[in-house]
Amino acid sequence: MLSYLPVAWLFLALLVLRAATGQIIPLPTFCLGLSPQCTCAAEANVVRFHCPDEYAMLLEVSEPGASLYMSYYSCTDLHWLPRFNISSLVKIEFDAYIFWPEEFLSGLLEALGVQTVKAIIFRDRTLETVVTRDVQNSADGYMETSQPRNITTWHFGSVSGLKKFKFYSQVPMLQESIFHGFDTLRDLQLSVNVTTLPEKMLSTVNGTLKTLTIESPGIVSFGNPLLCELQQLRNLSLALVAPSHARDKQLQPHFFGSMKNLEEVRLASATSSVNRTMFKGTNKLQLIKMNGNDDLTELPGLIFLDQVNLKTLDLSCNAIGTLHEDVFKGLGNLTLLDLSKNRLTNLSSTIFAPLSSLNVLRLNKNSLTAMSPSVFQDVVSLNYIEMVQTQFYGATLQMNYEAVVCTNDETCQYKSAEWQCDPRCICWVQRSIGSLIVDCRGTSLAELPDLPRTTLLSTVLKGGNNSLTSLPSVSEHRGYANVSGLFLSDNNLTTLGTGDQLPENLTHLDVRGNQIQSISDEFLLFLQQPKNTITLSLSGNPISCGCESLQLLFFVRTNPQRVRDIADIVCTKQRKSFQQMEAFELCPSYVLLISCVIGGLVIIICLITVFYLMFQQELKIWLYNNNLCLWWVSEEELDKDKTYDAFISYSHKDEELISKLLPKLESGPHPFRLCLHDRDWLVGDCIPEQIVRTVDDSKRVIIVLSQHFIDSVWARMEFRIAYQATLQDKRKRIIIILYRELEHMNGIDSELRAYLKLNTYLKWGDPLFWSKLYYAMPHNRRVLKGQKKHAGPLI
Repeated sequence: MLSYLPVAWLFLALLVLRAATGQIIPLPTFCLGLSPQCTCAAEANVVRFHCPDEYAMLLEVSEPGASLYMSYYSCTDLHWLPRFNISSLVKIEFDAYIFWPEEFLSGLLEALGVQTVKAIIFRDRTLETVVTRDVQNSADGYMETSQPRNITTWHFGSVSGLKKFKFYSQVPMLQESIFHGFDTLRDLQLSVNVTTLPEKMLSTVNGTLKTLTIESPGIVSFGNPLLCELQQLRNLSLALVAPSHARDKQLQPHFFGSMKNLEEVRLASATSSVNRTMFKGTNKLQLIKMNGNDDLTELPGLIFLDQVNLKTLDLSCNAIGTLHEDVFKGLGNLTLLDLSKNRLTNLSSTIFAPLSSLNVLRLNKNSLTAMSPSVFQDVVSLNYIEMVQTQFYGATLQMNYEAVVCTNDETCQYKSAEWQCDPRCICWVQRSIGSLIVDCRGTSLAELPDLPRTTLLSTVLKGGNNSLTSLPSVSEHRGYANVSGLFLSDNNLTTLGTGDQLPENLTHLDVRGNQIQSISDEFLLFLQQPKNTITLSLSGNPISCGCESLQLLFFVRTNPQRVRDIADIVCTKQRKSFQQMEAFELCPSYVLLISCVIGGLVIIICLITVFYLMFQQELKIWLYNNNLCLWWVSEEELDKDKTYDAFISYSHKDEELISKLLPKLESGPHPFRLCLHDRDWLVGDCIPEQIVRTVDDSKRVIIVLSQHFIDSVWARMEFRIAYQATLQDKRKRIIIILYRELEHMNGIDSELRAYLKLNTYLKWGDPLFWSKLYYAMPHNRRVLKGQKKHAGPLI
């Protein structure tokens, strides 16, 4: 049935790959392989296709997904279709001017490469004439809608994943199998001109269909098998678009009783008369709406007796003039009742007594001139009553509970048995903001009046132009905790306190035109708490633009939106807007103090730096000897893998000094691991190799310099090897201890002579000898912590 020009398989494979990887497919690629008689254009997020005398189509791609719009008017098979390869469409909208064959829809989706569709909107335009070409430049622009193959009704094949279907048609009869391909349908909306629905029309969706909406000129009849298929239906809406033509017919008996799981029923212009058993058997209903019935004048008693779960009952826009005394019996869980736009003139004082859970009652646009003032007296659950345009003017409602009663579109009255508006004030509810306004301006109040303790509304207190001297406290005034707006301009306030006394839900504080000279740091900290969003109005106060206002300046600089009239706060002395003031203008001494502190710190840092540079070594030695700041004087463990902390190179004739060094270095407060050639070298090994290996495995080389050392060939070799290692590592590894004065310098090697001239050395007998030696040794962490290492002979 559907035939189109093939597109290259390589191109199709590319599209599939891009769709699988979540990449955007360039829209112009959908125009590839275009048939010569068709046009295609991509623009922004849409692609338009047009094949004259066949169809016009638009593909729209957006964040929710892709949607398809199609006008169909082909009398033959389609010659070409684009290939989308889009796994799912959010919506398809059809405008069909010609009946299509039974398998057209499923074949269309297969040809387009669409796997699932979530929603379809279908409009039957077979009675209209379609324009398919430019009629100004073409003689055959109009296309007659003659139906091919004698098809006179609509058929829809299988559509995978379909959840919602809207069907608009004027055909006089629907086929029984019209929706049999929709086995996942949940929401069906029909705008039809039929009198009867086929008995098995919904047999394939009886387990999935939850919402059914029917619009028709007259009452539509349901066959008994069809009613049985609606057992799982949750929402039913019936609307008559031309009710005046079908007032002689009513809903069939026991219509709702067969739908045991119904939760919502909407009847628009479809119930000119009702009977007591209309809703019998449907005890799961939570919402009933019956509107738009100009000839529905009364409701029988006990009509809602079975509706124990009903929450919302909307009877507005009818002609009801009489309500039987027991009409609401059984509605103990009802929370909203709407009787607006009827013809009620009187309500019995006990008619609402069964409604023990009612919260909202709407009686707008009824002429309740004869209503009893005690009609709401026993409905203690009521919180909100609308009585706009009811002409109920002459009496005061008798209510011993709190509620909001609205008699016009702008304002309401707050009623409560525990609170009455102070005679000096005016109180009303402003509908636009949902707040109780207590206006006590200009009444010479020295303290606030009592306010209601209510959870229905927030309270806005207007107490301007009075004699208040301090902000009220939550604990001192009844109902003050519920205030959301506090307007106290033109009073005698001198301070805002710490903020703790303000109501928890306060959003705006207006203290303009008072005697406030400064705002405490505690109050500003209160405003900066994480959940605090209070805004202020402060203009007209004699704000002291001095040092005490610095924190206020910092606050308005960082939170300009929190002070609404910040541009109107002026520093009189400086003749400048407070917002434009700088810190040094408000507090010159503050700036001087900060400058002095910074200058003093700079001087101290410089002195410390000079002292450190002059006595760096002495300072580190002192810290090291006293175990202070060892993290500073300890070197990095670059030699952590070396076996010894030091190798002592000496002449055997100087063993007297060695006997004094070893106990101090190996067992002192900072134990080191030492290597001696006569103790740790292996017997029989090559001496030069052992010298090289020992120097390489030691962090330091201690040279005991004496005349005996200079005369020793092996000792001089040990120095040369250590010296070469120092040059190679570029680190000071050699520690020279001058043991005895040298008798002559002729035998000293040139390297040693140069080293002595360019480097300092320790002298035996120096009072600081041991401190300097300890500091010259490796400063590894384990040594500083006193952990002595033990090792075997060097191998």
